[in-house]
Amino acid sequence: MEKNKNLEIDWAKKIINDLGAEKYNALFTSTDEEIDIAPFYVKKENIIINPDNLLFPKKWNIINEVDCIKSNDLGIELKNLSDNEITNVILRNFNKIDLTKYDLNKLNISLKINNVEDFKGSQYTKYQIIFEPNLKNSKNLELKKYIGKSYNLNISSEFFKDSGANIVQEIAFSLSAANEYLNEFGSEIIEKISFELIQGGNYFLEIAKIQALRILWALITKEYGNQIDNCIITAKPSVKNKTSNNFNNNIIRSTSECMSGILGGCNYIKSIAYDVTFKEKNSFSERIMNNQLLILKNETSINKVNNAVSGSYFITYLIEELTQKSLNLFKKIENEGGYYKSLNKKNLFNEILTNSKSVQRQYELKEKILIGYNKFIDE
Repeated sequence: MEKNKNLEIDWAKKIINDLGAEKYNALFTSTDEEIDIAPFYVKKENIIINPDNLLFPKKWNIINEVDCIKSNDLGIELKNLSDNEITNVILRNFNKIDLTKYDLNKLNISLKINNVEDFKGSQYTKYQIIFEPNLKNSKNLELKKYIGKSYNLNISSEFFKDSGANIVQEIAFSLSAANEYLNEFGSEIIEKISFELIQGGNYFLEIAKIQALRILWALITKEYGNQIDNCIITAKPSVKNKTSNNFNNNIIRSTSECMSGILGGCNYIKSIAYDVTFKEKNSFSERIMNNQLLILKNETSINKVNNAVSGSYFITYLIEELTQKSLNLFKKIENEGGYYKSLNKKNLFNEILTNSKSVQRQYELKEKILIGYNKFIDE
């Protein structure tokens, strides 16, 4: 420990000697999550989280989500996915569609619903059902009707991310929402719960986020007598930072966000069309979206290493910071009565809105730069 401390001092002296004290001090920054970022990191002996013990899936898979109502030709769209070996497909808004008309034999189909009224008809019983609760309002899922049946309960952080949550808030509120269902239905649904995390532009923090959530979910489920160490996590790029001006940068942003999800250890990766915020669904941008994931999967070798971030002192530090801060906020939410009570009382949720206003102010002052929004805007 003393050796590493001396090493840290030696590096600091070296940088100060090269740059000067003023420039060295300017290298220290802080994130929206109030995590201090240093210009360099060394190995520390007193770490709580051992990076070699982090759990990563043996492989990650591409998954595509299709809105049946918005699809111009569902049959062709599904065939194109199958031809490109994108076989994991989630269908939503499917309840007015006769799925028996389509050849789905080569696809691993799941059906996403937001309320029980969507799930009617014997044609659906052979498919995996994904319940995704509306986290904006009070509970709307009659889960007791489906206990023991083929379904997953998917907790998406999209509502929090779109509302302006920082990463600590995203983790804590997602876990609190999941815990709400554990409180009501107990350990019998633990293995059915999965998460969908929305990846933003802070690359290294977004990598650490996935591991932090996985660690905390193991801690929470342990209290229910059924510890889940490697929960299923889907990662998806954020819509919030996509611009209508200089929009080709959206492709770069979503690629980076997909990579942070993969390196963080997600099980499934989705992407979004670069023009999703300003155009109707179209085959051109959908093809780019799918090719983006296929290139990552087949041409970058990013899938050849199980834990590519192992050995990064910086990532280990970020995981520890996110885990501790998210746990503290999770406890605070639970002490206020849990997710839905906190949502209804709005006191804790106002923290998300406060963060959103703070970030917006930083963009207005150009303390944060978003190309196409506050810099290099195409007229």
